[in-house]
Amino acid sequence: MGYHKGQIAIITGSSFTKKIGLDLIKPKIENEGIEIIDVNIESFNELIKNLDEKRNKIKGNNVKLLIGIGGGKVIDSTKILSLILNKPYISYPTNSSHDGISSPTFSFIAYLKLKSKYNFEYNLKPPLAIVADTSIIAQSPPEYIYAGIGDLIAKITAVRDWRLANLLKGEEFSEYAASMALMSAKIIEKNINVIVKNREKAVAIIIKALIGSGIAISVAGSTRPASGSEHLFSHALDLLAEKEGFKPSMHGMQCGIGTIIMSKLHNLNWLKIKNILKKAGLPTNAEELGIEPKYLIKALMMANQLRKDRYTILGDTEISYNSAEKLLRETEII
Repeated sequence: MGYHKGQIAIITGSSFTKKIGLDLIKPKIENEGIEIIDVNIESFNELIKNLDEKRNKIKGNNVKLLIGIGGGKVIDSTKILSLILNKPYISYPTNSSHDGISSPTFSFIAYLKLKSKYNFEYNLKPPLAIVADTSIIAQSPPEYIYAGIGDLIAKITAVRDWRLANLLKGEEFSEYAASMALMSAKIIEKNINVIVKNREKAVAIIIKALIGSGIAISVAGSTRPASGSEHLFSHALDLLAEKEGFKPSMHGMQCGIGTIIMSKLHNLNWLKIKNILKKAGLPTNAEELGIEPKYLIKALMMANQLRKDRYTILGDTEISYNSAEKLLRETEII
């Protein structure tokens, strides 16, 4: 792609992704006569705390290109650095837990934190390229492989929410983007038996579907085809976890639970969705998710208040404790 001069920044996270970045990828690039600097991201909080330092390190070394090697936090962090430095980036996922692999967006929770600290314009470009090595991704823990299934099944309710906003609020709707997002969910449903039997084939199927979902976001110009009420429920859980001090589950796992709940509201076959998630080994109730029922109830009550610009099946009026608890009991989440 023409990056044969200047420097490239490799951005990694945990010891696993750092090892891949520095032991596997760095020597290959250096063999081409390109200089590498490495930037480690411990967490979103660490990135936000040290954002100026990391930005200055990249800027001071005249870096031309960023390569994000890791999971959702690393790739999202790469996007944030790409945005504030106006540099292109390559996405190199080491697990299949999220559709941020190819999308031009990053974590809503990270955005809220950045917005409170920086004058931040949320205007991103998709990655210049995606390198998804299934042999590496297959080495990640099973929950990191299969969490992506929850994020993909979520497109079923996300697209329904988008259609609803189009009908009731006149929001712009892209049939093409919606179809792409739904196709990603259908690929999982169609191949669920293969996914549960063969890990590397599962990775290939999930990654392709996640990339398709990310492209749908690019086509739509927003996360609408991929993120609806089920994602708002997951975001609410993350915010509650910080406030109340409990450990949230993985994004895809929480979105899977959210999809069961919202599919009931959309009058879809929520039991079928629950069975797909169960077959893939994802949690389908509070106990399996590892979060107390009271927090799931609270998350459902506050979900529709997180984004006033995004109308969903949850509506825009206050959700009572009794209504939230009843819905969670009806869907056998609690």
